[in-house]
Order: sequence, then structure tokens, then C-alpha cells
Amino acid sequence: MTFARGACERGAPEGASAPNQSIRAARAKGSMSSSIWRKELFEGSTAEAAARLWAWWRGEFYALFSPATLMFLLDRGERRLALRVGETPIALHLLAAKGDEPEPPITPDEIAASSLDAVLAARGVKRTATKIIVELPREAFFVRRFDAPAAALVDLPRLLSMELERKTPFRPADVLHGHVIAPRAGASPTGAEKISVEQWILRRDLLARAIEGSGLQVEDVDLVQPRWPQDELTPPPSMPVRVAVAAGPDLEGRIALAAAVVAVTLFAAGIGIAVWRQQEESAALEEAITAASTRAAGARQIADRAATDSRLLATLREERAKNPTFAEVWEEVSRILPDGAYAAELRLTERREGGRSIELTGFADSAASLPALLDRSTLFSDAKLTAPITPDPVEKRESFSLQANIRSSK
Repeated sequence: MTFARGACERGAPEGASAPNQSIRAARAKGSMSSSIWRKELFEGSTAEAAARLWAWWRGEFYALFSPATLMFLLDRGERRLALRVGETPIALHLLAAKGDEPEPPITPDEIAASSLDAVLAARGVKRTATKIIVELPREAFFVRRFDAPAAALVDLPRLLSMELERKTPFRPADVLHGHVIAPRAGASPTGAEKISVEQWILRRDLLARAIEGSGLQVEDVDLVQPRWPQDELTPPPSMPVRVAVAAGPDLEGRIALAAAVVAVTLFAAGIGIAVWRQQEESAALEEAITAASTRAAGARQIADRAATDSRLLATLREERAKNPTFAEVWEEVSRILPDGAYAAELRLTERREGGRSIELTGFADSAASLPALLDRSTLFSDAKLTAPITPDPVEKRESFSLQANIRSSK
């Protein structure tokens, strides 16, 4: 019952929702067509057009340079030319650097038609930057396996060369040899760490027979190694055949090296000039600061003197405002004295109790009225005679001596 009910429930909406299913189908179709259109646009036509545009631009850009210059600019380091003995047909494989496309194999007929250097140059590779490696089957090598102390690892190549002559029937001049080092499993009974060494030995005459028909000579080969599985973690033993002779840089290399040296020299000169200018500007700035400091000190001294003089002048003005000057006192005395009197001596003195006073001596026709005249002045007060009035027989007048206080303006 439950299964039948579920089937009915699932089957009932199908007829009732036919329009909705049509709408969903139309939407799905539209979404599918839209996704196909986007995929065609972004993953098809656009990507293909961009790839063609990039290939065209790269070709046009590379065409601006000569082949030698292009080879120098695009050189990604050392290449390897491998000859795998035993493969048919015989061919040399140019192992591309990372990021390069694999090159087609080089056949012996190509080398015989021109030369190995020309064939490599046609592929954009220099012979001096290419190592020729010959891979032989493992059966062509004689292998020695032994354990050695880990302390002998530093001097192991020399020790292997000595052991080759002592413990093998081969002469060093007749063979090529290399070795592989691997950690020895388990600890030694004495507790000293040891390594496992495999010494691979190849007769030179076998190498000469192996490369027959490849277009190579023994002098062209740089390294010999056994054919090694790609999934092997330990690298194969490499046996050097000839000592590589470093070729001098070509013209473009020399030009590039000279340009690099000139650039480094100009950069260093620019840094030196910048540092020298900075030092000169710092010295000039220090001199300007010193001169400005000296002028500022002189200006401060002048300002201090001006302030002192200003305070003194203000004090004098205050004192003058409080007390009249001697000229004002003399002018006032000359104004007060009548025509029949004149002063013979006028002294300005400071009183003990404060204030100032004048002492006046002279001759007058009538000296008794002089104190009253001085008292009426706005400048004097408390005028009085300080000595008796006596007639003077020479001047024919009365001599007098009087004193008067000077009024303060406070």
C-alpha cells in the first residue's frame, strides 16, 4: 500500500503540471544553448583567435633579431643531446629545456650532410652549450658494489680511481668509470655510519663500437651513462669522456657583457654622484644653518639691547613726567624773577625725605618779595629765605639766598 500510494503521489502531478514541465524544459534548453554559446565564445573562437594572435606577434617580434641574437636571447641554459644505443632507427634526441617544445630527432644523415654544429645551429642551439650523452644498456657495464665509511665521502672520487687499478683487471686509461652513492640499510656492528657505493665501469672500445653509424666521434661525446628507468629515484652514474673546453664569448656575447659592465659602472657612478651631491648639499645646508644661527644670535643681541634701551627710555620718560628737568626749572626761575633781580647761582638738590629742591642765590632791588613770587608758581612750593637779606655795596642791591621745593607731578 505504501509503495502504491507513493507511486500515485508521484504520478498525479505529472498530468497536472505539464505546462510547468514545458517551461522548465524551455529554460533548460535556453540555459544549455547559452552555456554552449559562452563555451564557444570563450573556449573556442576567442581562445583560438588569441592563440593565433600570440603566435603571429611572437613570430613578428622574433623576426626583428638576427638568428644569432635570437639564439642568445632565448638561450635557457645547457641542452643535452642523447644517443640511446640499441634503438632503431639510430637518432640523437635533443632534450628540450623546461618550457621548450620537443625538437625532432637528429639523424646520422643530417650530420653527414653538413656537421653537428650546423645541425644544432639550425635548431637554435649552440654546440658549446650542448652536452652529448650516450646511453648504453646496463649489460655493457661492469659494476662493483661495496660499503665504505661515510667519512670517506669527501675523498671518494680519488679513492675510486686508486681502487680501480688495484682491484680490477682494467687500466684507468682504457676505461670510463662513475659511481652511485646510496645510504646503507641498517646500522653497522661497530656503530660507524657507512654508505653503499656502486662503481660502474665501461671499456672505451665498447663506446667506440656503440656510436658507429651515429655520425658522432668519441671526441664529441661528453658523458656516458647507463640506461636508467625514469621512475628511479637515484640518478644514473655519469662518466665524463672528455674535458669540456670553455669557448670564448662570441661578438654578441661580448657586446652584452660590455653593455652589462657599462650599465653597472654607470649605476655605481650614479650612486656615487648622488651621494657626493647629497654630501655637498648637506655641507652647504650646514654652512647656511651656521650663518643663520650667527645672524640670529646677533639679532637676539640687538633685540636685547633695544629692549634694554627701551626700558631705560621708558624709565627716563616716567622720571621726566614725574619731575621737571633742570632746563625747565631754570626757565621757570627766569620767568618768575622780576627785572630788578637776577640769580648768581642755582643748584638742584635731592632732599633726604624725598623729592627735589632748588637753592637760589643772587641780587634784587627788593629781595623780601621773592619767596611769595616763587610760591605762586605751579612748579615751586614752600619758598623761604635761608639767609638774612644784606645790602651789597658793589651791586647796589640786596643779596639774597632762598630755597624752594619742586612740586612733583604725581
